[in-house]
Formats: sequence, structure tokens, C-alpha cells
Amino acid sequence: MFFPQAPARLLALLLFVCACAATAFAQAGGLDGSGTNGIHVIQGRLVGPSGRRSDLRLKVRLESSGSGDNYVFSDPNGTFRFTGLSPGSYRVIVEGGKDFETATETVVVESSTISTPRGVIGMPFSRPITVQIYLRPKSDSSDQQAQPGVLNAALANVPKPAADLYHKGVEAARKNENEHAAEFLREAVNAYPNFPLALTELGVTYLKLKHPDKAAEALSASLKLAPEDQGTLLAYGRALLELRRPAEAEEQFRTALKKNAASPSAHLYLGMIMLGRRDFAEAERELTAAKGSGGGEAAMAHYYLGGLYWELKQYKRAAEELETYLKLVPSAPNAERLRATIKDLRSR
Repeated sequence: MFFPQAPARLLALLLFVCACAATAFAQAGGLDGSGTNGIHVIQGRLVGPSGRRSDLRLKVRLESSGSGDNYVFSDPNGTFRFTGLSPGSYRVIVEGGKDFETATETVVVESSTISTPRGVIGMPFSRPITVQIYLRPKSDSSDQQAQPGVLNAALANVPKPAADLYHKGVEAARKNENEHAAEFLREAVNAYPNFPLALTELGVTYLKLKHPDKAAEALSASLKLAPEDQGTLLAYGRALLELRRPAEAEEQFRTALKKNAASPSAHLYLGMIMLGRRDFAEAERELTAAKGSGGGEAAMAHYYLGGLYWELKQYKRAAEELETYLKLVPSAPNAERLRATIKDLRSR
């Protein structure tokens, strides 16, 4: 992305890069695990036998060949998150404890690049992959509904036909059968319009299908029903960016930060919007906040700070940020080109 002969073009591309980023996103979970030298994210939620989210804090392990194991505990909403992952095959293993069977899900993280009208930029971007893991009670467990602290009310008021369609949609999305997923989720919403969980999943699925207009419509409807949902706010902001509506997207990210001031994704995307506006001071503040979060957002923040400082002719700082990016993502596809750029910046 860094072209020594025309650094000013960098900023013209930044907003488009933001708009092209993949947005398969749902509510991010509790504690981040240490990564495997990459920028990707696997996140998910645990769902109890009745279809409601589990609010037990269960241990979730991430296994990958050659990189050892990481683990986190799901948060009170049953969500979890692993960051800083390189492309490859992973196994997500939920240890069910005394009440549930151990559950395993295989996830493949693929390398990603960004396309623009000028061609393919060889920089990878973080593509969050969301999985939904269904907990099965152990055969000797008593009635799950009677156990305290097991389930919350995520689907408590949803009619069973709509909930069943929702689960079919989520399962189809997990298999990357996104057209089928969208069909099931549309039917779920038609059966029960006041269904924010299905509307959000539908919006995310439309983003995967590159229909940002439909995604924005579904996500906006979800927020009318559940305005506090952090994941929906972030996904809606990204949909608006794809529609080239940065001012409206900014509003969503700022609202998300009011609810969670530490949200790395909100800080990162706000920083990129500010870069597109050439508001360098605000961009620096937001990107600096994002880089303090760790994970894939931190790596991306260092990358864009490198571009910001280059544009400001602060070449030493630009080189330092790009060097940090390469330390976090040593296998970046554009690593050799970045090293040449760093050498050029150091010589100025």
C-alpha cells in the first residue's frame, strides 16, 4: 500500500480500504487469547440446549498444529474471542464441565487481501470469523432448564418456528452457505419481526454476500429493537462505510465507544475515517487507542499510523510504526515491500 513515488495517494485509498474490509462480525466475546503471529480473529458464542445463550463461564481452547494451545473463558454472555491468528486450520474446543458434553468446532482461517479500483493491495486485513457452538447436556444431567445460571433470555420470547429458522440460518452460515443462510434468516424475521438476533445475523450474512444496502437495512432494524448491542453497532458502521456514508458510519462507531470506550474495532475504524478526512490529529488519537488493544486491530493501527506519519513527513516515526507492524505480522504478504519502504524512510 505504500508507494514511495506518491505518498499522498495513501490517504485517498484509506477510506476505500475501510469500506472494502470484510465484515463478518457478531458480538465479540470476553477474554482475548494470545495469538499465532497473525491479525485474524475467531470469535463465537455458546448456546444452551434450548437455543438461549449460555451464561456459564466455560473454558474454551484453541488448538492449531505447530502453535500449541490457547484458551480463554467465555464471558457472562457466553461469548469468547481469540485474536492475533495467522491463516491455518484451528479447532475450537469447549470444555463443558459437569453439565455439558465437550464440543469441538473446526475453523479454517484463510489469507485475505484488499481489492481496490487500482488493483489488489498485498496487505492482509483482519477478517473476524464467528462460530456458534451448541452445548449438549450430559446424559446424566437433570433437566437443564432447572439448573441455575445456565441460560439467559436471548431467545426466551421468540416463537419456536422463528427460533428454528434462525438456528438453520446460523448453521448454514457456519458452513459458508450464505445464500441459504440469508433465506432462513429472512424467513425467521418474517415469522417474528421483533427478532434482533436474527436481524443482526441477516445483516452480517448480507455483508458476506456483498449486499451492503440490504445489510444496512437489517442492521438498522435490529438496532431499533436492541440499540445497546455493541456488535450490531459495529457491523452497521461497517455496512455504512461500504455504502460510502462515512459520516453516518462515524456516528455508529462513536455510539459504540460510549458503550465500550475500549472497543479496538471502533477506534480503528474511526481512525481510518479521520485519515480519509485528513484530520490527522484525531486519526492519530484513535489509531493510538486501537494499537493499545492488542490483537489484529493493534497491527492494523500500527500500519495506518505508518501511513499517517509518512504523510506528515515524520519519516522516523513512520518507519518505527511499520517495523512494529512487521513484528506483529512477520508473514505479511507485502513484508518485503514494506522492508524496502522502511529502508527508504530511514534514509530520509
